[in-house]
Amino acid sequence: MPQTYYLYGVIEASEERIWQAVGVQMQEIRALVFRDIAAVVSPWTAEVVRATPENCRAHERVLSELVKTETVLPFEFGTIAPDAEAVNKLLRRNYAQIRRALAKLSGAVEVNVTALWHDMKAIFEEVVKAHPMIAAYKREIMSKSHEQTYQDRLRIGQIVAEALDSKRHLEGEKLFKVLRNSAGKACQDCMGKPVGDNVIFIAAFLVKRDAYSAFEQTLLELGSRHDGRIDFKYTDPLPPYHFVDLKIAV
Repeated sequence: MPQTYYLYGVIEASEERIWQAVGVQMQEIRALVFRDIAAVVSPWTAEVVRATPENCRAHERVLSELVKTETVLPFEFGTIAPDAEAVNKLLRRNYAQIRRALAKLSGAVEVNVTALWHDMKAIFEEVVKAHPMIAAYKREIMSKSHEQTYQDRLRIGQIVAEALDSKRHLEGEKLFKVLRNSAGKACQDCMGKPVGDNVIFIAAFLVKRDAYSAFEQTLLELGSRHDGRIDFKYTDPLPPYHFVDLKIAV
């Protein structure tokens, strides 16, 4: 019976290899080679891949191990191939595009960053101070009964939301520019819109593996500069999910 494989990603390699990290189902990780590229795989024994916490952690664990030393074009979670020939065919069919993508992203990893306001009460106070109209509306509302102020409360809510969005955009652009200058490439739109009043931006940055420490230092310096006002959360190096143009499908 043919051996089914779970696929993690494609790397540059010209000979078969085995890694210490274990993959989904606690299986051994190895490279299936075609010319000078290889699919990183592990044996798979079920009909479907369930998105259990254990499977998701195993998938991420393997990719985290790979990006320490390799440029990785990642497969989506749950990608499987029916046998080694199917893997070989995939690599052969997409060889030229894979080579271009690996060359373009050579030595690069992705770092996802979220910038957040630390104290929203203080931020709202800044917004009110910068927009006298908001304070005027609040005084007017306080002079009326609750039933009379429904439309006024809607209006002031809209004004505050617009002012907060403007503040988020202005502050976010300054912070994003500093980080973008420390990275090779960056994108915000690819990460979706910020969710939550306190989120200034979320963004993906393409960073050379050997420049990760310098990028991290830039983040730490920004955090220190805005200590108590803005917090930064960021990931360890990831495969360049948001910078891979190639969609590899079995």
